[in-house]
Amino acid sequence: MVQNEPTKETKTGGAKSALDRLERHASNKLKAGAPVPYSGQESPAARASGLRRFTSMGIEFLAVVLIFGLLGQWMDHTFRWHGIATVVMICVAVIGDLYLQIKMLLHQDETAAGKNGTTDSRKATKKGTDSDD
Repeated sequence: MVQNEPTKETKTGGAKSALDRLERHASNKLKAGAPVPYSGQESPAARASGLRRFTSMGIEFLAVVLIFGLLGQWMDHTFRWHGIATVVMICVAVIGDLYLQIKMLLHQDETAAGKNGTTDSRKATKKGTDSDD
């Protein structure tokens, strides 16, 4: 074996290789200067802002499910559907609110990445291929 030859990894799977890949990914992110979430380096105001944001998301989720559940109960009582409308309305509320909250979080992550000067590699490559004329 030549000493300067790069080592070839075998993809055997399992927890050990997954942890190794995760560790390499994290170290590459740190080398690239990506912000480290929850590193303890955040200011107390930033932590409070994050806590407020996630608390309000939970309260919003609860309120939407409660309102849709009550609407479903009213529909069941009015039309004598025996609980079908309540189940359907709660499912619609859960799926819809999860979709909107995930969409909102992804949008906030994109705007935060733009402020930090980092870019998403998928967007950069797509823009690069679009401008090749």
